[in-house]
Amino acid sequence: MTTLRHAIKLLSPPGETFKAITDIRQIAAWHLGVVEGDIAVGADLYLTPKPELRFGWRTEEIRPDRLLRQTCVLGPGTSPGKEVTFALSDLPEGGTLVELSDGNWSEDDPHLPFCNTRWGEVLHRLKEYVERSRT
Repeated sequence: MTTLRHAIKLLSPPGETFKAITDIRQIAAWHLGVVEGDIAVGADLYLTPKPELRFGWRTEEIRPDRLLRQTCVLGPGTSPGKEVTFALSDLPEGGTLVELSDGNWSEDDPHLPFCNTRWGEVLHRLKEYVERSRT
């Protein structure tokens, strides 16, 4: 099994960054399409980036300002069962390091390279939102 890994540095403290990935109103401000549901352990978050594409993510674990772990419960192809983790840590120079991992991929899954590209786009939208909100 393969795990996709991404990381990005943000010019915001972990608390602000964590709110941007766990508060539904803030997610809707930087995520594409429709955002519904909730982020709480056992709750489902639904992301519909375009009308024909919908994902459901169940929150498995929350460590305030440090970690969000979710399992995909709805999505196309082999999406269900994938696990995504956002891990946040302080940077020595200030700001937050966001490390994203998306696990349980078969190496020959035809959707893997597309999903890998999308996660990079998602993290850049998050960075733009968080840093723009600070000014």
